[in-house]
Amino acid sequence: MLNLIKASLYKLFRDKTFLVTAIIGVVLAAFMVLINYGIGALKGETMFMSTATPGSNFGLAVPINLIVFTVGEFTYGTVRNKIIAGLSKTKIYFGLFITGLVFTFILMGAYSLLVVGSSSLISGCDIEAIGGIKFILCYIAYVICDYIFITALSVFFASLIRSIGGAISIVIILLVFLTLLPLILLGAQATISGGGLAPDHWSMWINPLYMTGFYGNNVFAIFASSGIINFFDQNVQMVCAGIIVPLIWAVAFVVGGLFIFKYSDVK
Repeated sequence: MLNLIKASLYKLFRDKTFLVTAIIGVVLAAFMVLINYGIGALKGETMFMSTATPGSNFGLAVPINLIVFTVGEFTYGTVRNKIIAGLSKTKIYFGLFITGLVFTFILMGAYSLLVVGSSSLISGCDIEAIGGIKFILCYIAYVICDYIFITALSVFFASLIRSIGGAISIVIILLVFLTLLPLILLGAQATISGGGLAPDHWSMWINPLYMTGFYGNNVFAIFASSGIINFFDQNVQMVCAGIIVPLIWAVAFVVGGLFIFKYSDVK
């Protein structure tokens, strides 16, 4: 299994899609820092939250790379050759999933460090402004769990459809919708009841990207508003929802994808 993952990572990082992604990532990071510096909104803490949001910004590069790689493994006969060589479909599918996880965390870790690090060096970073180390640790946990879900989702649709265009379209639309949904619900809540910035306790137990979407999309509105008290406080329900829900969805897509893959033909 380890050799399988190493070989897949080698191919993934040498793929032209990754090279293009790396260039775009550096350019986008510089653009994000410069544009926020120009409008006076550059702060390490705000860039940390907006940059790490999985369903927007550079986070969308993750499913694109994973889908291109996974579909290529099927269309170029790599998966079929592995089966002929005696590898079980379970090992092959988990190999694709684990490879995707390692790639995802390396890619997003590097991008986040680049953006947040440069922003903090230029304008500083006040972690107390976003609830201190407790909130930061909670948010990092949300982001990690969300990317596990995104990896499982990407591998599932790539292996199911085996079409780059079709799989990317479905996954990107789903991720953008799930990320923006908290903002839509918040606007509806404010319009109907005049409520403030507060999470929707029903949605957070359904939407796997709710917590990162809620905080990442509202980060600039949060700092532009006044009189917001304890916005960054994380209660047990919020922490459990932000961690458990994306992991449940990830397990569902991994199990479902493996089941479909084991009983499908590979040409």
